[in-house]
Amino acid sequence: MNISRFVGSTTREAMRQVRLALGPDALIVSNKRVNGGVEILATDATSAAAAAAQQGGHAPAAVQQPAPRPVETRVEVMSAIGEMRGVLETRMDELMWGNQLRRVPQAAVLFQTMLGFGFSTALLRAMLKRLPEALSGKAAIQWVRNELITHLPVLESEDALWTQGRALALVGPTGVGKTTTVAKLAARCVRRNGPDGLVLITTDTYRIGAHEQLTIYGQMMRVPVHVVQDTQELQQVVQGIRPDQTLIIDNVGISQRDRYIAEQAAMLAGAGRPVSRLLVLNASSHGDTLDEVARSYVNDGGSPLAGCIITKVDEASRLGASLDTALRYQLPIHFVSTGQKVPEDLSTANPIELVDQALSHSGTASALYAPTEADFAALMSLSKPAEDKSGSAIAERRRKQLLPGLLSMVNNGDGGLSMDDLHAAAAYVDEDTATSEAYDLWRAHATVDGSLPAGTLRHLQRVAGNDVASVAGAALLAVHDQVGIALPTGQRGRLRATLLATHEGRALTTTLQQLGFPDGWSSSTGAAAQVAPTAVEALQQQISALAAQTAAVHLFDGGSQGLWRQLSASGTNWLAQVGATTRVMVDDCATTMGALAKTQDHQPLPATAVLAGLDKVAGIPADDLVVWFASATVYLHARQQPALALQSVSLRLVHRQDGTLVKTLHGLSHFKEGASPQWLATCLLIRVQAKVALRHAAQLWRLLAQNRPGRSAQDQALVAVQCGLAAWQLTQDANAQLARKVAASLVGKQAWTSSLSPPALLKLFALKEMTGP
Repeated sequence: MNISRFVGSTTREAMRQVRLALGPDALIVSNKRVNGGVEILATDATSAAAAAAQQGGHAPAAVQQPAPRPVETRVEVMSAIGEMRGVLETRMDELMWGNQLRRVPQAAVLFQTMLGFGFSTALLRAMLKRLPEALSGKAAIQWVRNELITHLPVLESEDALWTQGRALALVGPTGVGKTTTVAKLAARCVRRNGPDGLVLITTDTYRIGAHEQLTIYGQMMRVPVHVVQDTQELQQVVQGIRPDQTLIIDNVGISQRDRYIAEQAAMLAGAGRPVSRLLVLNASSHGDTLDEVARSYVNDGGSPLAGCIITKVDEASRLGASLDTALRYQLPIHFVSTGQKVPEDLSTANPIELVDQALSHSGTASALYAPTEADFAALMSLSKPAEDKSGSAIAERRRKQLLPGLLSMVNNGDGGLSMDDLHAAAAYVDEDTATSEAYDLWRAHATVDGSLPAGTLRHLQRVAGNDVASVAGAALLAVHDQVGIALPTGQRGRLRATLLATHEGRALTTTLQQLGFPDGWSSSTGAAAQVAPTAVEALQQQISALAAQTAAVHLFDGGSQGLWRQLSASGTNWLAQVGATTRVMVDDCATTMGALAKTQDHQPLPATAVLAGLDKVAGIPADDLVVWFASATVYLHARQQPALALQSVSLRLVHRQDGTLVKTLHGLSHFKEGASPQWLATCLLIRVQAKVALRHAAQLWRLLAQNRPGRSAQDQALVAVQCGLAAWQLTQDANAQLARKVAASLVGKQAWTSSLSPPALLKLFALKEMTGP
């Protein structure tokens, strides 16, 4: 018997040599470790048979070879070794993950948060192992968002889907909406190629009325519908279809645990034309169920799944599980279904919108299936993160490289700023909502070629909604205002914007911008006109655009009685800042807001969170001011219309030290469920303060135009307004004193003034980019 010797660095490598030399039927004689690797003695089946014949002919015992171990034994041994290795690797992975949670507490917080959004532990482990250690809370969330957007697979182009002769088949469990989705897809195809270019097929002969439902859809679209029961009938139908006709197949729903899945896959594979299978995932299903569905259909023996369609998004409390499934199984999301309407409630997948929706807080979602902080504290005790020597060394080298230049930049006087102060100022950019969103837009505006992402405004609106939803009893304020701007050519125009803020007056994001110049008017909603609308019409558009998507308290300047009546009739909560000469009726007597305020008893506004969170009001330190307020019910009269009852509010800003009157403010309001005078006073105060944000936006409009003159006007307006909000927040936030000090030093000033905030903010962003992770 010929015995060959094979040596490899590992058992796997040596076995590979055996199979290459002797084939898969080789018999292993022995294996042992040698210096530098593994030695295997093996023989082929022919030599083994010859040896057996010699032994049968009574060969001397001295020349008999040891009986080789059969292949089955070798496979069992190798399998056992593989299983042991798998157990060890799993255990090591768990230990490494536990160490990551202890070393980077932010990973544990994100782990808890993302579980609450419906993402799986498997995906979170793989993703959060790469989480940079130095990120703060908001920056870590943004890192996760970018990771999800970058890696979420979606259909690149719908045009490629509807090529002539394409065959699509929808597969999935019962009740996920396959038939309705087929009708929606058919409608999209008919719009592109006409009814003659499409044929529908259904294999669902089990569910009562299933094929009748599809037949009705087909008749409405004048598209032929065929019913088949097996592979032979499917082949006959496909053979009778023109090669250029698109084919969409609706299949019977099959449980992921049903053995018929493989038969269905085989039937589609034998259709006589390549069929692209799309798995339909129900967004309202539990994550474990979606995983089981995807695993069953991926491994059903049919052609590889071409992607998936996510349905019933409107019924799902969380979208994370369906996105998680598409990510882990790499199923490109082709479409998203948000309702039963055919064909309206179907759209192509946009990764930014899907991820933002998945990371949005739902006010009605239950926390029963998401771990709370108390749960996490009970399950694991986070020790103080161990110092990462290599990471610290890298950070220290970087700090030393930046330290001389940065400190010389900011310490042009007796500033007394340290590198820790610079990092703290950069950290403020991450922690504050308005500033962190402005920083992201500023970076995109400065570095990315082309337009800003299409879903940017919707993302900013969701960010504001999430911020407010995270605080019980909080309200979202929408401030609508305008400011004059100028183009580099000298042409002057108007910039209108909607600014979102919390009920405490903390700036958040902007959701709409309108630009009006002598040569035309345009809106971020896509509307445009040669002649700009009137101020009241533009204000109506601002309010309508936000009211259609978000419940908010609308704050604006002026308006008209017609607008006030319209908003009140629609149940909109609003407050308008008005002048002292605005005429109203009180006790059937005509008067003005200014005259009414003189007759009212004013009360001091308590030191609420609004005042506590502000550094200055009307340019005066908040601690040096006392705000007095008064309120009354007033009426507006118009011919042939009933009297409109409104609530007035009057504010007097008085200097605490000498009692001098700094400013007087007046407002009219209507709240669907009423509002306390104190709340009205707070809203009016925030409305006045927010004017500063748009003044900053006008200055930033000029600064951004100098940096990137080729940008679109709408993108420039969006970045300018969001940065204006951030500049306003930097000026008014009592927690931003160190950030203001650093920012002022970056522009060569030691004392902070409001006019410094736009250029100082951009310098602070540059500092953040230099020192931040």
